[in-house]
Amino acid sequence: MVTVPRPSDLSLVDVGKTFGRHKVLRHVDLEIPAGSFVALMGANGAGKTTLLRLVAGLATPTTGAVTLAGVDLRKAGPGLRRMLGFVSHDGLLYGDLTGRQNLMFHARLFGVADPEARIEELADVLDLRRVLDRPAGVLSRGNKQRLTLARALMHGPDVLLLDEPFTGLDEESSARLVQLLTALHAEGRTIIMTVHEMSRALEGPTRLIVIGEGGIAVDEPIEALADLEVDEREDVLVGVVSDHVSRAGHGGRGPISRPDLPERPSLDEPHLAALTARPALVVPPGRFRSAGMITAKDMRVELRSRDVLMSSGLFAVTVLITASFTTVQSGNTGSMATGILWISLLFAVLLGVGRSMARESQDRAIEGLLLSPAPRESIFLGKLAAGLVTMGLIEVFIVPMFLVLMTGESQGSLDVGGLILAVVLATIGITIVATLFSGIAVGSRMGESLLPLIVMPVVIPLMIAAVETTRQALGGDTAGSVNMFQWYALLAGFDLVVGLAAIATFSFVVEDS
Repeated sequence: MVTVPRPSDLSLVDVGKTFGRHKVLRHVDLEIPAGSFVALMGANGAGKTTLLRLVAGLATPTTGAVTLAGVDLRKAGPGLRRMLGFVSHDGLLYGDLTGRQNLMFHARLFGVADPEARIEELADVLDLRRVLDRPAGVLSRGNKQRLTLARALMHGPDVLLLDEPFTGLDEESSARLVQLLTALHAEGRTIIMTVHEMSRALEGPTRLIVIGEGGIAVDEPIEALADLEVDEREDVLVGVVSDHVSRAGHGGRGPISRPDLPERPSLDEPHLAALTARPALVVPPGRFRSAGMITAKDMRVELRSRDVLMSSGLFAVTVLITASFTTVQSGNTGSMATGILWISLLFAVLLGVGRSMARESQDRAIEGLLLSPAPRESIFLGKLAAGLVTMGLIEVFIVPMFLVLMTGESQGSLDVGGLILAVVLATIGITIVATLFSGIAVGSRMGESLLPLIVMPVVIPLMIAAVETTRQALGGDTAGSVNMFQWYALLAGFDLVVGLAAIATFSFVVEDS
């Protein structure tokens, strides 16, 4: 008889995960039926968070497979990703956006039909009204945790993954969360929650899984453990959680019974019903709409912080002003001047794009994008478009300044159209390469400082073509074996080839292998 997986059945088959030479998980086999409420425990570093990230699709198993509803998460499409909600140690939020703007952004990415109403429901239940219009980056740990819960619950996921969700919450908020999770479980949602205290594992979950030595050390119904003597339970749990039991105030002998669920402060039935009901969803935005939303988000962040425009623009201005004294006094307004222009623009792009991608790494905000139904290539396209808009604003001032400071005597033969075309094509190419490689640089230990080292060898042909087309557009000598149109063809071909390669490979760059 063939068993057909239910919509949110989870399965891990012979799953292993290795980081370098360190094996975090080995030969993990788990079946978690739809509607389960699982407490996941284990010592620090045992692999609890890694297991949750594998189930969320944010990490790829080294061996084995993780499936949801019978589909391998490595092949997860938008529909499958919309079934998952994830709360991690990090908020996956943008610190420069307000809580409301963060929730609105995620609601639209997930295709919530009425995002404003859903935000109001979550704000009431999670007590977010006082902080909803403050920047997420200034919120306290508890307020930020509640905002993170709201983000994960926004689209009414079938499977809720919670990594120590009680961290930073006060007693009142913890009581509300217990009540909320119990209600969601009663509605048939699947919940997997990592906890440190045994008392939390007894407040709602029906199954306890303990990870030890990279595998499943304990997998028992909660009821089988709740009334055991402390010594007996420590034997069952092979000492993995005994420290947490004593810290929770149960160091003595005698059975530990399931605690009563908190009665106050309680959530009223209308609030619970509104929150546990699945919000109406529409078709999530496609490739280009998602990219447009990411671009708009980046520009909103930039308008608030202005750090990319200020840092990149000031850098380019400083280079041009400093270099103008040398080139003008020496009378050299040819290749040297245009070379200085493109060096200043290259490093302005690297500075701006690197900073923009670094924002995504803060609070692991990019993982919020990876969890959404947005196609992976839309993340690249959105970041690319934001980088191009930012550089366009900078170049509107930099290029005229370059003409005034460094090319005064050759402006009579200026080819304005050729200059604009050269600047546009070369800027697109540089920004494509910088956007792709900034994902690699941010994920490395060296961070943004690594970006120029890996970009420079790739863009050398582009820089040569940019310098030559700009020089000829400024009225320089056109004699030579390569004419201006061939340089333009080289720029356009570079943009096309590198752009297609970047779209094809970006998902591998930003996802955890």
